[in-house]
Amino acid sequence: MPPQRFLSLTISATTRDQLVLAAAVFVACVLGIVSRPAGYIAVIWPANALLLGLLLRNRALALQPLSWLLAFGAYFAADLATGSDFTVALGMNLANLLGVAAGWLYFRRQSASTLEFKRQHSVLHLLAGSAVAALASALPGALASTRLFNAELWPTLQRWFAGELFDMLLILPVLLRAPQGWFWQWRWKLLLQRALAAQRAPLAALLVSIGLVHLLQGPGAVGYLVPALVWCAMGYGVWGTALLTLLACTSATALLLAGGVVGFSQTLIHGATSFQVGVGLISLAPLTVSVAHELRARALRKLRFALNYDELTNALSRRTLMERGRRLVQRMAREGGAVAILMADLDHFKRINDSYGHAQGDLVLRHFTALALRNLRAQDLFGRIGGEEFVLVLPEANAEQALAVAERIRNQMREHPFGQRDGMPLYVTVSMGLRAAWPVRPDDTLERLLSEADAALYRAKKRGRDQVHCHPPLPAAAASAA
Repeated sequence: MPPQRFLSLTISATTRDQLVLAAAVFVACVLGIVSRPAGYIAVIWPANALLLGLLLRNRALALQPLSWLLAFGAYFAADLATGSDFTVALGMNLANLLGVAAGWLYFRRQSASTLEFKRQHSVLHLLAGSAVAALASALPGALASTRLFNAELWPTLQRWFAGELFDMLLILPVLLRAPQGWFWQWRWKLLLQRALAAQRAPLAALLVSIGLVHLLQGPGAVGYLVPALVWCAMGYGVWGTALLTLLACTSATALLLAGGVVGFSQTLIHGATSFQVGVGLISLAPLTVSVAHELRARALRKLRFALNYDELTNALSRRTLMERGRRLVQRMAREGGAVAILMADLDHFKRINDSYGHAQGDLVLRHFTALALRNLRAQDLFGRIGGEEFVLVLPEANAEQALAVAERIRNQMREHPFGQRDGMPLYVTVSMGLRAAWPVRPDDTLERLLSEADAALYRAKKRGRDQVHCHPPLPAAAASAA
């Protein structure tokens, strides 16, 4: 990687990323230390989930020992800076790092699509990996706590595990599905445009539900968030849903903590444990709905594409071309506009398949599609209606204009050399038939215009191929001008 300027020093991009990683962990540790009303265990400890998420997003950093060393240094420095004892800081942060390492070992075995929540089972892997990381941190942390603080093993183990699971389930989805790069590298303008274009009703409902948590309170008040979060899940995408779930659940926790409904003192340890595990599991509901909703939308897009486009060439399918073409011709008839139909057929295409193989034939078909589309306007239609037969529908184009387009495509195709294994170029030509109507009359149906363009194509083939024939023939002056 090329060196970059950072704090007036010339360092590599990798070193910069490692320093940013360490700085982020340090800030997260300080935030967690501030939330320690119950003694040595923080109410919210985002550092472990943050470190694990950043390492999973930047896997090259996780493979370098220096990244782990700097992260541990950040943990240690945050504890010492806030007055922790050296031995306590060492024991607690070794437990933190062990949890992150265990989570990394689990998640690194998963595919990128799973970690980006593009698979239905992604949420289950999130739960399993978070539980592994939480348990791997809680076990040594609880054992160290019994020696350092004379704490009871089982309650401490429960409390530590619940807190870690809470943080992992809420924070990891936000990090794993966030835009690529560090936050200052995100395309903020585009993100803001999407946020402003999104529906406001689900967000308003979520704000109302947070208000209800504050007003009604009670141990089950966090459940008031679920309907609004599920509504958000169907409109804001996976990342937006994960971010709103994080903000809503942490807000509800803070409100209930401030109201005394939830406590994290040693006497209320069992209630705190069940509350955090419950909130963490509740957060999976909107995330699951969002993933399923996104997968459904993606499947529908693929289905629509398969129905509307030819699989090989990505030209319009015959059915879609005919449907859109009929509507276009009917509109031109109502408006008294013009339309031109071009029917194209690749010359001697069967010979290409027989002599050079179907792979070479497929390449020719794809290239002709790309070439034709480059010469068309956004409102033009282009579709494949048979093996090597294509149709172009050009609205608001007279015969001379359509002929110019056809000749341009024909010449470009004739001059393009297709490479072969033996190094010898293969040249392919195309014949076309043109039928233009201006103005379009009520009896000028698409089927009739196609039939007349097909007759013109037949004459082009009969007269030697590699040419465009019009129906009816254009005057000599107009044809030469085109």
